[in-house]
Amino acid sequence: MTRRSRYWLFVGVAWLLAGTAASADSVVLVTGDQCPVDDISALDVRKAYLGVSVKANGRRLTPILMRGDEKLEGIFYQSVVAMSKKSYERRHLSLALKYGTPRLDEIDELSAVSEALRSEECAITYMWERDAEKLTGVKTIRLLWQDT
Repeated sequence: MTRRSRYWLFVGVAWLLAGTAASADSVVLVTGDQCPVDDISALDVRKAYLGVSVKANGRRLTPILMRGDEKLEGIFYQSVVAMSKKSYERRHLSLALKYGTPRLDEIDELSAVSEALRSEECAITYMWERDAEKLTGVKTIRLLWQDT
């Protein structure tokens, strides 16, 4: 393959990808609407997911991981915790072995989010904004990522 044909292949693929990303996606941080927290800093979100105890409005935040959507997970690792999946999992294993820190709860079905957020007083999780808008008993407290 010549240099010129590789260039045009790259341009074509980039053009196709730009066309599919026309609708802007957003990832938001949500909690149950009974939780008094209305806002949280990006640093506190990162700390919570890295195993540090974080309080907001006097309430301890309990992070929950969303599974089952590779793109959403990729955004979480890149934009929220700023680590690769392997490094993140290694960190949590290290915390569990050294300090007995429990593993974070995980959800892999959208239908279970509302129940999981109601089970803990101030549980938080991340999800697509379009999905958060469909759920009852859930409120958005922070925009984590937006496709531009």
